[in-house]
Amino acid sequence: MGRSIGSYEIVKLIGEGTFGRTFLGKHIIFPDVKACLKEAKIFEDATQNKMYENLFREEAEVIAKLQHPSLVVFRDYLEVPSSHGLTQILILNYVEGTPLDDLVGEFGPVNDMHLCWILDRVLGALSYLQGRWQIIHCDIKPGNIILNVPEHEATLVDLGLAAINPVEWSKAKGGTPGYLPPEFGMGLPPIPASDIFSLGKVALMLTGGDPLKSTFPEDMDPRLRDFLDPWIRHDPRERPDNPDKLRYDLAQLRVQIFGQSTCTEMFKFRNGKEWTP
Repeated sequence: MGRSIGSYEIVKLIGEGTFGRTFLGKHIIFPDVKACLKEAKIFEDATQNKMYENLFREEAEVIAKLQHPSLVVFRDYLEVPSSHGLTQILILNYVEGTPLDDLVGEFGPVNDMHLCWILDRVLGALSYLQGRWQIIHCDIKPGNIILNVPEHEATLVDLGLAAINPVEWSKAKGGTPGYLPPEFGMGLPPIPASDIFSLGKVALMLTGGDPLKSTFPEDMDPRLRDFLDPWIRHDPRERPDNPDKLRYDLAQLRVQIFGQSTCTEMFKFRNGKEWTP
């Protein structure tokens, strides 16, 4: 595209939304080093623009402190004055892989064993965010989970709507229909159980469950179904809210169902297909 930002040359646009654009970049000196560059949108309304400037800066500051294998890695943050306002750029490591919604769209629902290791990785990220930093992600959805299938890695991305140290009068900044916790629509504050609800909805989508009835597939192992059902209860008081405990319980359940708490086999889908690069 012929444009450079900081030490990176823009390769292509990889995403565009309400609040900005995301580019794939390569390092000018080390071209094999890729990066994800998020450029904040500049709004015409000065008050609105200032609000989103602060939100974007807050997101960058939070990400700069995080160190977890299932979360993105901070590279740099730039603020460049321009004739249109302040151009803000957040530079992150480029996560190789496929968003979960694209994967399911191409191959179909995921089988139980592979669902479990995906949930394990995301629960690990949530345990770190919530336990170490008191951060509620608030926008867990298939498009925000990037899967590196050969390496059995899942990365949770996009903290743009995250709630940091939420209190009783905090309100969610937004969310995605279909994965939005019911309490957000009632103006209640984000809580740990909110992220569990959204992750439960992701599991429902991954396995081909019924989103209207909120029921998991009949061919799912009933022990796993019983484990996941409470995650998507409407009342947050009836949901689990400790991702670290859920991760431990999931490991025990995997031993009962599959005979092991890890997975090294080729990625499989409910229709019997195997992933092919």
